[in-house]
Amino acid sequence: EKKKKKKKRNDKNDDVSGNEDEDDKHDETAPCGETKSTGGGGGATYIDPMMRKSTDFPDWLAKPETKEKLAGKRVMMFCTGGIRCERASAYLKKQMGDKVSGVFQLQGGIERYMQEFKDGGYWRGKNFVFDKREAVAANKVAGDGGVVRKPKGGNEPSALQTVDALCCCCSKPWDRYIGKRKCDTCGVPVLMCDACMTTHKGGASEIDVRCDLCKKEGITVPACEVTWTDNGVHGRPSTDHEGAAGKAASSVLKWGGGHASEKKKLRKLGRKPCRFGSECARRDCMFFHPERKHVGKVTR
Repeated sequence: EKKKKKKKRNDKNDDVSGNEDEDDKHDETAPCGETKSTGGGGGATYIDPMMRKSTDFPDWLAKPETKEKLAGKRVMMFCTGGIRCERASAYLKKQMGDKVSGVFQLQGGIERYMQEFKDGGYWRGKNFVFDKREAVAANKVAGDGGVVRKPKGGNEPSALQTVDALCCCCSKPWDRYIGKRKCDTCGVPVLMCDACMTTHKGGASEIDVRCDLCKKEGITVPACEVTWTDNGVHGRPSTDHEGAAGKAASSVLKWGGGHASEKKKLRKLGRKPCRFGSECARRDCMFFHPERKHVGKVTR
């Protein structure tokens, strides 16, 4: 009876247990987080959208080759915690309709999946999370968070044994996102080993800090020279660098909002009293005027 109930939920696209239909060759598995969260999978044909951020998903889905891969297939989507794939699966179903035979999502994401299957199930590698645990593996449920320590005895089992995770600079096996290192050309977090990190900290210009996607696409324009377009979904080279040689990333990940720095500056000025006081003639003055109705608000 439990199996019947589980199958009924799947027919309604509510969730996927992760261990059903493992022999069905008509399934497609697609992650909908950024490239860093796609550590590996199994049990179906795996498709990596190679996205820098989740807002790149509509562009990936609109490609003819993507629609050709998904046509007539049952698609199961997953992400870190089950939030982004819920939105992405609804979008995919709306865009493709009956062109796919079914759209499913992994309820609770890889986080819940690894809680249900203590041995990791079909998951290979580590699940990048957004807290102090940093990344969680089946053999390391407490996560990798903290300082880098050498394994005792040198034989500690690691997710590196099953998934190729390499340093972006020297290609040495490495699977820790530490030091807040980001791709120079798109801003996506990159894996950088402790040795390269020490060299990079010293200001060595010969180190090429780029993610695999930027290397594959031949991206060379620095992320700092790319401006937001289409409400932050796409990017283009800044006006001052449009004539420069090189290819810019189609989308750039700017941590902390990036584009919100001007708003933060305005809010800070809005708390500082205007030195002209009530004699200030500017109605759009950015400084604080206690006698005006828009107290605490910033106008432009």
